[in-house]
Order: sequence, then structure tokens, then C-alpha cells
Amino acid sequence: MKIIPMMCFALILFGGTSLKAQGVFDKIDKALSKVDKASNAADRTKGTGDKILGFFSKKKKTTDPAAPVSGGTTITLNGVDFMTLKAVNENIQKCTGVESTKIKFSAAGSTIDVQHTGSSEELLKLIQKSGAKDTFADKNLEGLEDGKIAVTVLKKKP
Repeated sequence: MKIIPMMCFALILFGGTSLKAQGVFDKIDKALSKVDKASNAADRTKGTGDKILGFFSKKKKTTDPAAPVSGGTTITLNGVDFMTLKAVNENIQKCTGVESTKIKFSAAGSTIDVQHTGSSEELLKLIQKSGAKDTFADKNLEGLEDGKIAVTVLKKKP
């Protein structure tokens, strides 16, 4: 008979401890739930903020022919014929760091879009050392800025 009261005492003692432990776990679970809810609310708020800012941000015009090629330079050539444009393009393709070129010919002004590594100034220096150095001589240079080089070739008088 003495064993039964001892067991009851042990159950009450350990049962109380397990109830306290369960209470701690419940508190931790509630705290984690609050953190999850706050995190979800913050994510929703950020998404809404990004959408609102998206309405006000400037969008780049993709139809602007004078815009430089992403990661490259647009070279504008005035006063060149098609044969000269092709020759200049071939010399540019031979320059170190040039990945690709695309030409557009017009009597009013032609362009060469150049995908390359390095800056536009570095590209100009390489072109001036190539077979196109006469076309890109300092006297023909009309403008140089990041992403753009402008050249006007004066026709030789007979």
C-alpha cells in the first residue's frame, strides 16, 4: 500500500514539471507564430511598395535609335559612303575586346553599334590604332561620351 501513494506523489511531481515544460513550448510556439505573421505582413508591404514605385519610375525608350547599345558604344558616322562604312566596321571588328557589331547605313548619318569590353574612350583609342585611323582622326571627332562616339568625315576636295 505504501507503493501506491509514492507513485501518486511521483506522478504529481513529474506531471507538474511536464505541464510547465508544455507551457514553455506553447509560449515559444505563440512567439514564432507572431514572427511569421509579421514577416508575411512585411513581405506583402514590400510587394505593394515596389508596385507603387514601379508606376512612377522612368522607363527607357527602346525605339530611340541614338541610344547606346547596352554594354557597348554607338558610333555615329556622318559623311561616309557605304564602302567606307563597311571598311570601318571590319576594322572595328578586329579590335581587341570587340564582341560584335551591327551597322545601319543612311545618307544622312550611319551608325555602328559595338558590343565590347572596356569604355568608349578605350574603344576609340583601339580604333585610332587600326586601319580606320584616318576616319577616326582627332580632326573628325565630333563627340565622345560614355556609350557614344560621333565622327564627321569631311570630303576631300579634288
